[in-house]
Amino acid sequence: MNADIATGYLREVSGNPSFSRADLLEAMQAHGMHVNIAGFKAILQRLLDTGRIARAGRNAYFVLPDGLSDYVYEYAEGTESIAESIEQGFPEMEFSIFELRQLNEFVNHQIAHNTVFVHVPAEAMDFVFDAMREEYPGKVLLNPSIGDYHQYWCPDMIVMKRLISESPLGRRTRWHSRIEKVLVDLMADHVLQGIVSPAELPGIYEDAFHKYVIDESCLFRYAKRRNAAQKIRRFIQDETDIVLRLEKNDSQIQFCRRAYPCLATEEPP
Repeated sequence: MNADIATGYLREVSGNPSFSRADLLEAMQAHGMHVNIAGFKAILQRLLDTGRIARAGRNAYFVLPDGLSDYVYEYAEGTESIAESIEQGFPEMEFSIFELRQLNEFVNHQIAHNTVFVHVPAEAMDFVFDAMREEYPGKVLLNPSIGDYHQYWCPDMIVMKRLISESPLGRRTRWHSRIEKVLVDLMADHVLQGIVSPAELPGIYEDAFHKYVIDESCLFRYAKRRNAAQKIRRFIQDETDIVLRLEKNDSQIQFCRRAYPCLATEEPP
């Protein structure tokens, strides 16, 4: 693919907060590229793989600006050990881990003592809890209230909670918490709401959106599962400077379905 042509058609779609697959195909055709559907999908994937564009949500993409990247976090050694124990004891089980120090990148008041939140499927919670309690005696709480959390708190405490269906799991390492999950849980989890000051939340959201690629479809799909979608949307609109890329994307999706039905299928999250 000619670099000048790629720069031309990407420049054409870069003026919008997001663009659909149909928008990209039309921009390519306007710059003299005539490809079949298989060829188009190959080019789209190559643009994603090379970081020229990023996924903003369902059938929504944007040209990746300088300074924006995928969210990656290096977990503490102790947290890695917890994950390894769970993987060894429950090799077929999906689970997710978030540690409180992940927020130090975003908050003004740094978190000195870590807490590890382990999310597992509801049907496995008792089994995993028993295993963790045996390996980490006196350090594991099962779905505590915020009062219990403060009463029994200790350094490097493990808090076990239910893994909500459709929770975003890590792309490279499945148990890693994606940034979309972190942002939603901060607004929906009663323990985290009792730990993190509300005054920190606007800065956390703004830093996350300004530094990292956020899949808004993924974020709001999970937020709906946690009954927090409207709360988060209002918070973003009223308390932050974030401009959501998908505000105008519904009409793009409908047009894509009508004009290019073979491009309107949802890609994997």
